[in-house]
Parts: sequence; C-alpha cells; structure tokens
Amino acid sequence: MIGYSKCQGRCICVLVVLFMPYALAQELATPKIVADPEVKLVDREGAGKLYTVADQWLIVMEGTPAEMGFQHGRLLAKQIRHIIKEGYMVKAFYSRGYTKEYINAQSERMEKHFPPEYIEEMRGLVKGLEAAGVHDIAYEDIRAAVTQAELAHHKPNEPPELKRPDTSPPPQQCSNFAAWGKWTKDGRLLHGRNLDWNIEGGAQENAIILVWRPAKGIPFMMLGWTGGIGSVSGMNAKGITIGEMTSVSSEESFDGLPLMLIMRRVLETAGTLDEAVAVIQKGPRTTGWNFVIGDGKIPSARALEVDAVDCGVFGPMDPKETEETGHWAMEDAIRRTNHPIGMNQLHKLAIRFGAQFGIDADNIKAAIPLLKLQNTWQRYDWLGKQIMARPGEMDVTEATQLLANGPVGGKDTQTLHSFVFDPACKTAYVAVAASNPPVPAPLTQYVKIDLAEWFKERVSGPEPAKAPERKPKSKKNI
Repeated sequence: MIGYSKCQGRCICVLVVLFMPYALAQELATPKIVADPEVKLVDREGAGKLYTVADQWLIVMEGTPAEMGFQHGRLLAKQIRHIIKEGYMVKAFYSRGYTKEYINAQSERMEKHFPPEYIEEMRGLVKGLEAAGVHDIAYEDIRAAVTQAELAHHKPNEPPELKRPDTSPPPQQCSNFAAWGKWTKDGRLLHGRNLDWNIEGGAQENAIILVWRPAKGIPFMMLGWTGGIGSVSGMNAKGITIGEMTSVSSEESFDGLPLMLIMRRVLETAGTLDEAVAVIQKGPRTTGWNFVIGDGKIPSARALEVDAVDCGVFGPMDPKETEETGHWAMEDAIRRTNHPIGMNQLHKLAIRFGAQFGIDADNIKAAIPLLKLQNTWQRYDWLGKQIMARPGEMDVTEATQLLANGPVGGKDTQTLHSFVFDPACKTAYVAVAASNPPVPAPLTQYVKIDLAEWFKERVSGPEPAKAPERKPKSKKNI
C-alpha cells in the first residue's frame, strides 16, 4: 500500500531541491545481497503456503479466485488485521481525516470496473479471515486496500474533479530503469525500481511478496502488503516486469480501474511487451502515473505516461524524448521518475500548476530550466549517465548500486521497497525498509527470490527446491 506522507500536499513538480553534481567516477556503495537465503515453510492452507525467505515473508496462493483469497486471509489474518485496524491504513487515512463514508463512496466508483474474479477473490479473503477468527474486517476494508493509491492523491474527502492545486500527492522519489543489450554483461534485461513514500508510515511492517498461481492465467508475483490483491511492482512467468511512479496530471478520475489492479491485470494476462502495453492503453485508467514495463524475452522495455484520458508510449531512442523537453533518449535502456517527458503530459502538468508559479502552459520550453532544478529530473539524469558510464558492465550488483546511491537512493530517501528483476533467470532481488528504526529499503539487504518453481505452469502446486516441508509454526507466532 502506498499513499501516506508527512509531506502531503507539496507538489513534486515545484520542489526545488538542488543536488551537488555526482561524479560518475565516484565509487558507489554496494548494498548487501543475500544470494542463498534460507527458505522455510511456516504454514499452509489447502494449496496455499506461507514462507519466510531470509527476513522476508512470501505467500503462494493457488487455485480459483475464491480459493486464493481464502488462503490469503487465513494464512495472514493477524498481519491483515494489523495493517487495517492498527497500522498503515489508520495512519495514512483515518487518523488524517478521511472518513469511511468518503473512502467507500470513491471505492465504489472504482469497483464498477473490477473484473468479477477480483471481487470473488476479495470475498474469499474475508472468509479466510473469519476462518482464522478475525471477524472485524469487512469486504469494504479489503476493497479500500486496493483503491487507496488513488484516494491518497487528494486531500481528505475531496473528489478529483475539483482539481485543486493543493490536492496533489507528496513529493516522491520513485525511480525505474530497465537496461539490456549493450549495457548488461550478457545482454539480458535487468529492471530496477525504488518505491518511495514515507517509511515512517509503517507500511513496511506488513510487507509481503505475493505469488499467485491461478487456475486460469499466468503465474505472477508482486511486492506488496498483506490484505492487498494487487500492488505496484511485479513480474510474471512470461518475463514481463512492471513498476510505477506517480506523475501528476490535470486529467484525473475515480471512474477507472485502480492502479494496483491494472498493474495486476498486466501481469496475469500479458505474455508479450505489446500485450502488456495494450492492457494499460485499454484501461480504464484513473490518474497520473508513469510506468516502466520490461520483457526479458526480447529483451526490451517501454515507458508509459498516462492519466485518465491519455496514454503515451515511449521506446528506446524515442524521438519524443528530446532536448526540446529537457530530456534525452537512450539506446537499450528506459528510465523514468516522477515527471512526464512527453509534450502532451508536460502541457497538462502546466495547466494544473502553471498559474501558481508563473508558468505559461502554452510555453513549455520556458519552464524547462525550472524542471531541471527538481529532484525528479536529477534522478532521471543521474540514472541515464550512470548507465552510460558502464557499457557492458551492468549486472545485478551494479543495478542495486544505482538504486542505493546518488539522488536515487540513500539514507535521506523514503524507499519502502526496492527490487532488481532478472526475468530471464526468473529471479527477483528484493529489499524492504526496516521499521524500528526506519531504514530505507536499499540500505537493508536485497534477498534473492528464486521464482522458477512457482512460475512453472500450474499442475499440482510444486514445492520450491529449497523449501522442504517443515512442521508449521504455531499461528500465534506468525
């Protein structure tokens, strides 16, 4: 879940945060990587299984939507209740003035676009909670968990149609890059991503790696939170990867499929890069986002700049990514942060906020010098130059360095989770922020998650090679 920050209400596009130039030759800090983690089976429910992988939780759900939802609810009941009744949802919304009536009303607007199987899965999740003895979590609470990214884009109890300048999200530092071909050691695609919000909000307390093995569909995983049937980072068995970043637009609505579910839709239905892009294009979408979508089979990637109305698609060496808008395209690489690059979305950004800062929405070129002072542009520029400084050298270790250094990462960031996806090898390297005290994810450790067994076509629910059956722990210890 995302959406809480003590900086709520400040705009990423007008935050003038200057960084000292980072010399490309400087030695970058190397994060810790746990390459051979211990995998333990903790509990099971039907075909569903709960594991720990080093210090991280991982759940595998298998079967029909109702079965997968029940497994989720029964195996993670304690954590789900905590995040909804005591932890993140309370801190991010209810304690800040969002009413349940408002959340339910806006969530109902988005629910009209839910595929029926998602509703079936959420109802199954509630039944799993009840089977575990948790009776104070309703279907509406689970629905709020997958619509809250949109809700958090606006001040408490205000619909997006008001389009007030002060209802923009907090200044984030989410970053994505995909590199392949001439930049990586063997040409395969590596996709790196930082999800930044407020690590003091406690979302990391209930972080989990979710693996779905649907009776019908592609096996896939997402880095998420207990109780959520979708999230904002993921990879599937067909080598498709996806990560997002907030990018504010003047075209926003609650009448669409929420972010966490449209990203899930990509992973469970798309076998190719074109199919993944088509899912986002089809929508219906809600608000402003940037996406980086990779395909390890080709390999290649695309950047998407979207809102409720438009969807711009960018490839490597894209002619739309030019100095005219203060940017520069790359061969065999895509990177994005929290601002648009295409002229269309830049124009919408200026419409939304230009009057506040003396920017003429019809003269975008005049605003480029201001854009280059922003943290979001600094990260975009730094990532590109760091990739270009190491042709043929990028591997998983180097990819984690880009996520943990410079303006992208470090002790002053708010990174909830960080990953490097290696789809050709069906592996993910995942870091999660520490809670007490809060520590940004890249400064903890990256744990290698071997997804090869779980990404096999569903037959009878194979066990991962490194996860022998063990006596489950008592549920009171989970």
